[in-house]
Amino acid sequence: MLPKKENLEEKERTKHTVDSLYKDYVDDLFSYALGFGFDKQAAMDAIHDVFCRVCIREKDVQEIQNPKFYLLRALRNQLIDTYKLKRNYSEVLTGEITDELPYRIKITVEDEMIAAEEQAEVSQKVDEILSVLTERQREIIYLRYMQECSYEEIAEIMQISVPACRKLLYRTLLKLKHNNTLVLFYLLLSINVG
Repeated sequence: MLPKKENLEEKERTKHTVDSLYKDYVDDLFSYALGFGFDKQAAMDAIHDVFCRVCIREKDVQEIQNPKFYLLRALRNQLIDTYKLKRNYSEVLTGEITDELPYRIKITVEDEMIAAEEQAEVSQKVDEILSVLTERQREIIYLRYMQECSYEEIAEIMQISVPACRKLLYRTLLKLKHNNTLVLFYLLLSINVG
């Protein structure tokens, strides 16, 4: 058994690590949760639940190899649980409920980069582009291009196989291409990221 001083130092290190994780990723997690259509309070509640679980499992915190991936996955699972609880009891009994959440991407462009009028125009174009996509396709676009997750991470988060992940992204981009919006999508993406 570790002496008390070492236990306190380890707890302090864990607390510092959790604080750092929160500061580094809370904005990304918040955007991800809002994309599922949850209100701001529900999104923050889910994020806080995830971090409470991280604190409870303090020994595991030091072993997290890719914190962003870990937190996105944990948040998605938390949101699915929240979504299931909000669904009608009868849907749960009949087995009609699925693990799919509606995912909506709302890209905003910083005011410093574009005047307010141009920002509204860009948002409208992005909404038009993304309106042809399914919820899963919007989610994979967000994870791949906005969060820069690997195929393996996306597959884990969306609970699909890596080949299915690659296929979904390919079909999503193909759909954008067939709608003559792929080039515009990449252009708007570069404006948002740049």
